[in-house]
Amino acid sequence: MSQLFLTKLHHFKLDMLKVRDGGVESINIMNGHINLMYIASGHGFLTKNGEQEALKEGKSYFLTEDCHFLSTSSELLTVYMLSWDKEVKNLSNVLSIRLADQLPAKMVSLWDEAIRLQNGESLSAQCKFQSAVWTILSLLTDYAEVDQIEETIELIRKNVANPYSVATLAEKANMTPNSFTRAFKKRVGMSPKEFLMEERIQTAKALMLQNKGITTKDVAMKIGLQDEFYFSRLFKQKVGEAPTIFMKKSKERIAVVSQMFLQDHLLSLGIQPVAAPFYPSVYPLSGGLPSYLEHHLQGTRLLNAEKMFKPEEVLQSQPDRILKTPLHNGEVQAVLLSHQQRVQHISFKTEWNDYLREIASLLGRESMVDKIEQEISCLESKVKDEFCPLTRKGKWAVIWIRQNEIRLYGHSHHACFDLLYQKLGFEPHPDLPTSGYRLLTVEELATLNIDKLLILWSHEKDVWKVVQSKEWKKIKAVKNKEVYYPKSHEWDPWGPIGRKQMLLEFSSSFKASKLMS
Repeated sequence: MSQLFLTKLHHFKLDMLKVRDGGVESINIMNGHINLMYIASGHGFLTKNGEQEALKEGKSYFLTEDCHFLSTSSELLTVYMLSWDKEVKNLSNVLSIRLADQLPAKMVSLWDEAIRLQNGESLSAQCKFQSAVWTILSLLTDYAEVDQIEETIELIRKNVANPYSVATLAEKANMTPNSFTRAFKKRVGMSPKEFLMEERIQTAKALMLQNKGITTKDVAMKIGLQDEFYFSRLFKQKVGEAPTIFMKKSKERIAVVSQMFLQDHLLSLGIQPVAAPFYPSVYPLSGGLPSYLEHHLQGTRLLNAEKMFKPEEVLQSQPDRILKTPLHNGEVQAVLLSHQQRVQHISFKTEWNDYLREIASLLGRESMVDKIEQEISCLESKVKDEFCPLTRKGKWAVIWIRQNEIRLYGHSHHACFDLLYQKLGFEPHPDLPTSGYRLLTVEELATLNIDKLLILWSHEKDVWKVVQSKEWKKIKAVKNKEVYYPKSHEWDPWGPIGRKQMLLEFSSSFKASKLMS
């Protein structure tokens, strides 16, 4: 009797999956079963029936058919799965229920406890297991105020031309207008009216950049403003320049087909590209771009540089000219062959300003280059003087600690290392490669007798794994407490804006970044 009762109780199954950056995991759904998936950490995409859906931390998703998901962030994608038969009593209509967002800090311990209890054989263990599962389900189906606000955010974004009133949005969220406005401001940081204006401005930017020949009157009408003069005043107030000035930045419509951020050079020359590359897995929190470029590129069509560029995406932006560099792995963009008269091929270069000078020459903006270079040079000199006491003693090396390897970088022919060793006065260790990098182990790193060590671009989990090893303690720089680990994830000095940003961050945070292990 007891065994039969346990069998009836045991209709839930739990599992946990972890996928590393770029990894793919397939999910096979048993016939007649429903799966509930909860994202505990990381970001990625869920693919089913050829369609993609973004996966975000704290969100849950129902699955009723085979699918697979992909990790697109440096952080481990951690997924909890709960499966049950469709015939389970009280859950037959579960697919019609809206799922609630819940913070991992609240949910992970519950999932882990339920998994621990899952294989218990006693009646007591199974009752505790069932209780844990129902607690998880109750929380994930507890559609709360925060979820209602998220829905209204999407409603506003989809209806900027004919927006819902605050009263209507509040009604949809089952709240009074006052309580809705307070909740909205707490979640978004601005009132619904202010948020609508921000969305209208962003939509206006996209319309002006992506529609050749569009007028300010057309733009105003498309975002729900009947008065183009009011629109112009609003745009200038929010952006700092009139819409006509903004449109002049893309008077010659330029698309960038490259795995480098050439948009950095274009922006410094006063040109906003109509299309440019982005890296969704490298910069998941800032729209696939370094945060210092994100705001500048509002309205630009973003091209996924982690995949083959799709010609239709490039050409949809109606470019007058395409700036193209050789692509990694010898990829060929034959799709642009019918538009060769528009394509300007730019070869790889070892100096950041060589790109700037060539692009400026192509676009007739050579007169702007000297001023840009002078500004960067003055900043470099200032930072060099500031760091002189640190750099004049000892030999340096730069490493990148990755998931399964350590890269030791050379001292030249790369914008970042030319900046450090040539411009800022860091003295390179004599055993560094001249250019590029070489792979080495922690043991090999220890034999080099490096005085001072700089860790760049490395994720905390990878660094932590290495610094816990016995071999790490043998490195001379570690013994002397001369290891520096600044927040350098966005350091990309190949363009003027990125170079300036790196120098400013370097100056403000480097000395406080000493790694105490």
